[in-house]
Amino acid sequence: MSGIRGGEAYVRRFVWLAGRGGLGSRWRGAPADPSSGRIPIHKPFARRPRHATVVAYLALFVALGGGAYAVTQAPKNSVVSKSIKKNAVKSKHIKDGQVKTAELADRAVTAAKLAEGVGGEAGSQGQTGPQGQTGAQGETGAQGQTGAQGQPGAQGEPGWKDDCSTEDPADVMVKVGSVCIDRYEVSVWSSPTGGTQYGTSSDDYPCNDNGQDCTNIYARSVAGVTPSRFITYFQAQQALANSQKRLPSNAEWQMAVAGTPDSTACNVSTGSVANTGANAACISNHGANDMVGNLYEWVGDWDEQALACANWPAGYGSDITCIGRGSGEASTRFPGALVRGGFFNGGSNAGPFAVSGIGLPSSSASAFGFRGAR
Repeated sequence: MSGIRGGEAYVRRFVWLAGRGGLGSRWRGAPADPSSGRIPIHKPFARRPRHATVVAYLALFVALGGGAYAVTQAPKNSVVSKSIKKNAVKSKHIKDGQVKTAELADRAVTAAKLAEGVGGEAGSQGQTGPQGQTGAQGETGAQGQTGAQGQPGAQGEPGWKDDCSTEDPADVMVKVGSVCIDRYEVSVWSSPTGGTQYGTSSDDYPCNDNGQDCTNIYARSVAGVTPSRFITYFQAQQALANSQKRLPSNAEWQMAVAGTPDSTACNVSTGSVANTGANAACISNHGANDMVGNLYEWVGDWDEQALACANWPAGYGSDITCIGRGSGEASTRFPGALVRGGFFNGGSNAGPFAVSGIGLPSSSASAFGFRGAR
């Protein structure tokens, strides 16, 4: 630095001398004394030096002194970004830690200004962020394939049909209030839809009179056939159960017979059984045929067995009634199962109010038949 400062003083001295014309002196006379340290000037030039001469000397001093100055230290802010050629300075030219964040101007270094370097190793997995909000409901997916067929469920209890229809179209019932009543007196068969008919002329049923093994007979309400007879209360009850029916109660039978003629319009005096529906005029208000005459019909009720009979008043057709024990009569200790309507040889005793409890439930006769309800 002392050399640089000396150079600067020398330049200033040179400029001052040039201005005064001292650099144009010519040497005359005796040579200079080297030990004196002075420049002998005998007489200055008659005129000042030219500007070109001054500039040439200045250039010489700058070349000799300025070079040493340039490599030693550059003035502050003398080098800016536009002074550096693109890609002339790279990261390998900068000493580690020499450039710090505090020394960089705001936004001086951006992603766009940095050349893409070699990727470093992946950092460790960060912590899981908080749960985001539930997204919107997605669209319904496509229908999946039909699954395998499940096992059949348990058999339900038999239902009742409000329209009184049956599995067999020939087996006809009519609506009476809230119940269904067979339109015709029953014919008993070997299958639910027909087969062999039993009881037309004898007791030929393939099961016991007590009904305990009567799983093979079926009750049907079919037009144009001889109704089955010679049947006990117990057999009749089981034949109906096998056909999903039952014996009507005494009250239900009485409701169904209403409107049936109490006269010879029904088979009350021919002495023989007629086919079902043969007496077309013998029909009730509800459409049930042959409820008066033809055959006595079992109903579901029992009473104390009767030993004698009487007749209803004339207003009730003078129909027969045989119920209970009279005064002083001994009890048989057996029940009497009720039958209704009279039979083919009952005459005036037959009718819509005719009732008898003389026969036991175990009795069977050529005049005893039945019809079903549901």
